[in-house]
Amino acid sequence: MMPVIFGAVWLGGWFFIVLTALIAGLMYWEWQGLCGERGNKANLFALFCATGPVVLAITGGPQTLIGWGLMTVVIFILQKYKPREFLAIGFAYIYLACISLVWLRGLDQAGMETMIWLGIVVVMTDTCAYFTGRSLGGPKLAPAISPKKTWSGLIGGIVGAAVAGAILAGYIGVNIVGVAVVSGVFAIIAQIGDLAISKAKRMYGVKDSSNIIPGHGGVLDRFDGILAAALAMALLTLLGGGSPLSWL
Repeated sequence: MMPVIFGAVWLGGWFFIVLTALIAGLMYWEWQGLCGERGNKANLFALFCATGPVVLAITGGPQTLIGWGLMTVVIFILQKYKPREFLAIGFAYIYLACISLVWLRGLDQAGMETMIWLGIVVVMTDTCAYFTGRSLGGPKLAPAISPKKTWSGLIGGIVGAAVAGAILAGYIGVNIVGVAVVSGVFAIIAQIGDLAISKAKRMYGVKDSSNIIPGHGGVLDRFDGILAAALAMALLTLLGGGSPLSWL
């Protein structure tokens, strides 16, 4: 999947927007299935979630979309779903994270660099955490949520993300130490996102969000870390007045 994802990030424009919209819709469709909801109404709300990145690209105004998203959440709460609050939280989380990705990619040249940085950090976090945890073992990070995750894996993920961030910073000519430190922080955020989805799956007694990707579970299983990281990066960019790569 990585060549497709990073290729879309590199190309930008509608390639990235349409792919993000598709992933958003699939993730929310999986979230509804996780909550035990399927059928035409669930498919309609998955479609609503998918339209967010497209509408953002057309209007160019995140404030309008955030308001639209919150109104849709209110509609959810008024529905007679038994897990309606959980459905609303999932919608807001996935929807806002995906429009954050589109907004970040739209920040001219800095947008492409920021998205590549974010993607590399999350991939390196997952990869290094997996191999470090399997090699070193040790105390469990959150045994009640994800029994296989270890503290050594978390540390390995942080180090891997920091090193990858430093290499990228050196390549594009920005502050190496600053980018390395922030990359390590984002590694922690990505792991928190991973654990949040794992907690949700445990609440409903499922191992994978779906079986849409043979041998790998669902789309939500693959993008759980990037959702949390995207929201954090968008917030940091808004507070800093631009991509962190431009002011670190």
